[in-house]
Amino acid sequence: MVDIVIPISVSGIWYPIDLEEPKKSGSIGLTLILEPFSYARVTQGEGIYLNGKLVKISNQEILQAKLGKLKVDLQSSVPLGYGYGMSASISIAYALGASELFSMNPDNAISVAHESEVVSGNGLGDVVSQYYGRNLVLRESPGVPPYGRITIFELESDQLYSKPIEAIPTRSILKPLKQALELIDEFKKSPSLQNFISCSRRFTEAMGFKSPYPDSIRKKGLILKLGSPESESWIRHKIANQGAFVE
Repeated sequence: MVDIVIPISVSGIWYPIDLEEPKKSGSIGLTLILEPFSYARVTQGEGIYLNGKLVKISNQEILQAKLGKLKVDLQSSVPLGYGYGMSASISIAYALGASELFSMNPDNAISVAHESEVVSGNGLGDVVSQYYGRNLVLRESPGVPPYGRITIFELESDQLYSKPIEAIPTRSILKPLKQALELIDEFKKSPSLQNFISCSRRFTEAMGFKSPYPDSIRKKGLILKLGSPESESWIRHKIANQGAFVE
């Protein structure tokens, strides 16, 4: 039995890069690493459970074939399929569970998790961001280390809230926009949480996702905003100061 703690993540800007090898592929982009953490218990067995309900992720068969059969029980405050990086969280739990139970190198297991996400179209950088990163992550090159390189920005935490709206397939938003690279450069000139929201809002609006709230972005099927929420149905977040780890 292995207990694993994983932060969630919300990407604001991304630029897909598809190379021949999945471990070198992924995306350049900016991603916030956030609490509340999700908690996974991994044992030998089979099946993935989210808050007690059996779920299926599209890279599950790849994980099982390459890492072995495992049962993952994950408790989370956010839903799967809305843009919180939950498929990556499950993949990380599976990989770290396999690393502990089957005596595998954790970096190799995480590489399998990343590759499975890329091949299945679940995500292009969440595994790398949630495991190797914290706070705000800039993926400067795609893939897992040593191919993928990240920079971490230590931003001041502020009032952050999100609201899940609808489940949307990740594949539907994996298109390259040249504006992404320009906005990443603009953020780097003045890194702050406010500027992350500002640059990300321009990017997500160019992708066709608009939020009706000020100081906010709509990323995939959720809205992330600074400041007090409009109702109690919003989820409160803090910036996470560490990535996923085995307890």
